[in-house]
Amino acid sequence: TIALDNLKRAFPDKDDAWRLATARASMLNMVENFFEFFHLSDKNEATVLSRVEFPDMAAVEVFQKKGKGFLYLTGHCGNWEVLAQATSARGYPFAAMARPLDNHYINDLIDGIRSRFGARIISRKKGMRQLFRALSDGCHIGVLLDQNVDRKEGVFVDFFGEPACTNKGLALLARKGYSVIPGFIHRDGSRHRVEVGAPLVLADTGDEDRDIVENTAIFTKVIEEHIRRYPEEWLWFHRRWKTRPL
Repeated sequence: TIALDNLKRAFPDKDDAWRLATARASMLNMVENFFEFFHLSDKNEATVLSRVEFPDMAAVEVFQKKGKGFLYLTGHCGNWEVLAQATSARGYPFAAMARPLDNHYINDLIDGIRSRFGARIISRKKGMRQLFRALSDGCHIGVLLDQNVDRKEGVFVDFFGEPACTNKGLALLARKGYSVIPGFIHRDGSRHRVEVGAPLVLADTGDEDRDIVENTAIFTKVIEEHIRRYPEEWLWFHRRWKTRPL
C-alpha cells in the first residue's frame, strides 16, 4: 500500500510490524478527524475550546498585540481542521489557503464549517489578492506544506532523506518580509494540544532562487521533525514523493 511504502522510505530502520501498526493508527486518526470535524460543526466556541489546549502561544501573542499578520507553517498532522477551528474560536484572526472541491455543494458545506468562527477561506486558484489583504488585516495564514506538487509549483528538498517536490509559495511570501511560525496540533486521546514554536530564522542571501530552496528545506525539516515525534498522526496515504527529479 501507499502508506507502507512511504513508511519504509521514511523509517527504513523500523520493522514491518511497526510500520503496519503506524499505518493503521494513521488511518484511525483520519477516521477520527472526519467524524470529529462534523461532530463539532454545530458546537459553540466554548465547547470547541474545551477540547483543545494552548499551552504556549507567546510567539503568536506578539503578533496579535501588534495586529500584524504572519504565516503559520503546519501540515496534515493530528486534526488540522480542529487547529483552524480552535484558533478562530480563541479569537485569533485566522485564514487558510484551501483548494476548492469539484462538488461546490460539498465545498460550500465544508467551508461553512471552517469559517463559522470567523476564519477566512482563501482559494488556492485565485487567492493572492485575498491573501495579501488578510495579511494586511493581521490574519494568521495557515499553510499546509507537506504534500507533493509538480515541478512548476515546487522545488526539491530533503524529506526523510529523499528529495520531495515541495510548494515554493511559502518561501516566496517569506521573501516579502512576512514571518513564519510553526504550529501543529497533537491528538491526546479525545483532546488536542496546539504546539507553536518561535518565528523561524530564514536564509536571506539576496539570491532569490537559493533562498527559496534553502527556506523550503527549513520548512520541510520542521514538518519532518514533528512527524518523527508523532508518526501515527500524519497522512501517510498521500504520495509525497510522487514527483521525481529529472
